[in-house]
Amino acid sequence: MRDQVKVIGFATVVCLICSILLAVVSTGLAPRQARNKANDVKSKVLQVFGVPVTDEKGKISVTPEELDQMFAERIKGIVLDGEGNLAADRTVESLTSQEINARDKATGLKPFYPFYTYEDPDSGAKQYAIHVSGKGLWSTVKAFMALKGDLSTIAGIVFYEHQETPGLGGEVEKPFFQDSFKGKKWKANGEVQTFRITKPGAADNDHCVDGITAATMTCRGVESFLNADYAVYHRYFEQLEATH
Repeated sequence: MRDQVKVIGFATVVCLICSILLAVVSTGLAPRQARNKANDVKSKVLQVFGVPVTDEKGKISVTPEELDQMFAERIKGIVLDGEGNLAADRTVESLTSQEINARDKATGLKPFYPFYTYEDPDSGAKQYAIHVSGKGLWSTVKAFMALKGDLSTIAGIVFYEHQETPGLGGEVEKPFFQDSFKGKKWKANGEVQTFRITKPGAADNDHCVDGITAATMTCRGVESFLNADYAVYHRYFEQLEATH
């Protein structure tokens, strides 16, 4: 009996020490993890605007300092609320993942919508980026979509986080799918169109792209949240157009 007590006591002490060490390590790594998360978001925003910040394997190829400098010099971010109005008391840096991805069950709206403006350092031409996200089949799929100056023509899209099935829904991150969005348009004759992701090979106009074979549910989810999120941003676009 005494030996059992010693074993249990020893195991308890070991577990306690391990727990303390894990807590210390986790606390120590938290700032670095937060910085890495912020850098990843910055790199994806720059990527969607066509700025080369990653290597052929998709890893960030510039230093954190260079990334910060490029982002500060070329990107301006503002925050919109669920009604498409400017949330002047918030910054894009302060937003949490929950705030830009979680939808209210009643309204289908998210608390905040980050909006980025990019100015080309050579030509001075401006492009814009919206953050879009929603449920795929198994996970929340997140992306940044770049728009040209007309706020309708899609310049690019970068899907940057998901847990969809590799080889099926996971193909949303592959160049063949992302590239199919380039040049597509949200509006026709000044009116917003429903953007569709069709069956593979069935895309037949400027407001749709071919879907991914055997990934119907993921594509339906992407189609749904693209339209829902663009509708919010478009309310702000109308305000911009009214002032110009």
